[in-house]
Amino acid sequence: MTRLWPNGSKIDIEGDARCKIVSFTWQGRTHPIQKTHQRWQVDTDWWSEEGEAHREYFALTTTDGLLCVIYRDLLDDKWYLAKLYD
Repeated sequence: MTRLWPNGSKIDIEGDARCKIVSFTWQGRTHPIQKTHQRWQVDTDWWSEEGEAHREYFALTTTDGLLCVIYRDLLDDKWYLAKLYD
């Protein structure tokens, strides 16, 4: 089952000196990153304040086997969990 948060679920990110994501913390639990599979950006509806989205997405696998998609909202500079695959 895939869990999806259309507006994201707030997370905290830890990065290394090269700005590589090392882990994220969600609901009080830290998830170390094993591998980043993909990275992409979305820039949509820039003409509309209601629908505007500027995000940088990452598809990741954690060391405990979670496959997830996280993103950084480039408008508010906060991190969110978007999808979690079981």
